[in-house]
Amino acid sequence: MKTMTSSFFEPLKLLKNLFKKPMTLIFPMESLPPLEYYRGRQLLDPEKCVGCGMCSRVCPNDAIKMVEYGEKKCPEILMGKCCFCGLCAENCPTKALEMTGDIFIAGYDKTFAVYDPEKLSHRE
Repeated sequence: MKTMTSSFFEPLKLLKNLFKKPMTLIFPMESLPPLEYYRGRQLLDPEKCVGCGMCSRVCPNDAIKMVEYGEKKCPEILMGKCCFCGLCAENCPTKALEMTGDIFIAGYDKTFAVYDPEKLSHRE
């Protein structure tokens, strides 16, 4: 049971927060580094890709389709559908796809979320 004096001093404990550094960050100037095993967007090495389509077959959200890229087929990923599970990179026989720690994937329209082989092969 609370006494009258303990309930009186409870709000005064909040005053200590006035003298602490804020918990929030000023984004995008400040940001926390990603965790060690964070799975961000994929990175494609088009030289290693053989166009087998294994990445598109194992994708649970059907976010990957194979498109023409030069003389062969390479993956195109719809980031709006991707759940970043990493199955595409795990099942790539030539390790052409890898998961990165890139955490900033944002845009103003849906076309930004389409990562064709050219866009997938460059870090942002």
